[in-house]
Amino acid sequence: MHRVLRLRVLALSLASVCLPALASAQEANTDTVLAQNQARQYVVLFALDDATLDSEAQATIAAAAQEFRRTGSARISLRGHTDTSGNAAYNQALSERREQAVTDELIRQGVPADAVSGVAVGETDPAVPTGDGVPEEQNRRVEIALEAPPPPPAPEPAPAPAPEPAPQAAEPAPEHDRFTFSVGPFYGYNLEDLNGGTSHLGGLNFSLDYEISPWVGVGLEQAGFYHFSTDNDGFGGRSAASLDLLLGRDDVVPYLGGNIGYLYGSGLDDDFFAGPEIGVRAGAFSAKVAYDMPFNRDPGDGVVATTIGYGFKF
Repeated sequence: MHRVLRLRVLALSLASVCLPALASAQEANTDTVLAQNQARQYVVLFALDDATLDSEAQATIAAAAQEFRRTGSARISLRGHTDTSGNAAYNQALSERREQAVTDELIRQGVPADAVSGVAVGETDPAVPTGDGVPEEQNRRVEIALEAPPPPPAPEPAPAPAPEPAPQAAEPAPEHDRFTFSVGPFYGYNLEDLNGGTSHLGGLNFSLDYEISPWVGVGLEQAGFYHFSTDNDGFGGRSAASLDLLLGRDDVVPYLGGNIGYLYGSGLDDDFFAGPEIGVRAGAFSAKVAYDMPFNRDPGDGVVATTIGYGFKF
């Protein structure tokens, strides 16, 4: 029992020693926080009914200017005050002069003018509340507050890696129209008719051409004509197939090649023929000259066949 009492007395003794120490530590910590919070506040005091700066006021302003430059503060805000001695209108003007005096000194100390802003409130906001007409040194003041410097910009986020471009299928080459159908007049000059003289063939020609490759083409032709200037005038026809070498890929395509076919009609000795041809295609128009040599004649007694056509591709 005595041992328990002794323990209780010891505990009470320790509490009486430790609790004041903890309270003192907490109070010291609070004072430190307040001092840190107030480290950027400065107060310039003035004599009664005066707006001039004494040496102590100038030192306070110099410390504020140095702190502004050291910390990179954004702005300095001023607030001018008076005590309650004198009337309110006079005190308002006096607080304005005091605020202006501090502003001018800050600028002289190197603070940019556009970084200083101020207001004057006269006797309306005393640091120490007093009655009217009471001189109080702590109320004759200009408060200097340094705004905190702007926070550093947040680091730019790392750019996301650019997505790999999706593979694109090669565009198919535009389809080239290979067929050409055309129709136009036909004229033939026959160097030897059945009577051994010359004659003429005139009519209409239809043709269908196909490009096997960019350089080679084939064609089919069918002409219907009237054979005249001969002893046996009448109708006839010319059917032919051709193989040509194409000499261009633009809108104007000259070509040369050969043809083979069959020539028949009134005043003609019907037979197969073969011979060279040369022509040109220009857009929708075409023109060609061929020399048909019938197998039953001499090579020099053939037919000069000419056509002009207009058509379309497909």
